[in-house]
Amino acid sequence: MTFWRNIALAAILAVVYGCDKGQKPAPQAKPAVPRTQDASYKKALKDVQVKRNAIASRRHEVVLQMEKLVAHARASLPEGATDEQVRNELLNNPRKYPGWRGLSRKLSALNALAEKELEDSRRLVMARIMQEQKDLSKRGGSK
Repeated sequence: MTFWRNIALAAILAVVYGCDKGQKPAPQAKPAVPRTQDASYKKALKDVQVKRNAIASRRHEVVLQMEKLVAHARASLPEGATDEQVRNELLNNPRKYPGWRGLSRKLSALNALAEKELEDSRRLVMARIMQEQKDLSKRGGSK
């Protein structure tokens, strides 16, 4: 009798827990939008581009100021002075060339910021490519 009771219990449990009668099918995930057509992705790229252009513009202004100081230092040295001599003139005479060290620090900071933005944009693109590949593999497709 225990044998038949166990069979009946197993059958009841199979029916109760194994049946999908009243359940709705799981909603299908929306098809992934290719990154070239995704408005939020394109906006993020545009934002990165705007930031990088602003950094490049500020960097250009600093470079122009530095070029003026280099021209002034080169004019004060004998003709044929090397770039190293001009650099030494600028670094060793802060009173004669005020702002050179500040401009150098500012240029270094802007270069570091530009590099950071470039890395951020690379990560953004790479993450999106990886997500797109993951979505394609889930759907069973590949390019």
